[in-house]
Amino acid sequence: MSQNKDLPFAQGQAFDSLESYLAFLERRGAMDVPWYREIAPDQYELVSGRGRRGAAQRYTRAELMRRFGFAD
Repeated sequence: MSQNKDLPFAQGQAFDSLESYLAFLERRGAMDVPWYREIAPDQYELVSGRGRRGAAQRYTRAELMRRFGFAD
């Protein structure tokens, strides 16, 4: 399986799967990095930095896979 590089906020790290990348972002969320919270099976919501408000941005797993270049 190929690894993805050059992902937003990844600091040059490569990830084998969308799940590993999302877990990394969640840990970085403590440092005000946007991350994706799973709100239902295969449904995610963008959690933005402190103080940001607006309409919820929701994505399916397939949309995030395409967005970040992971293969199905």
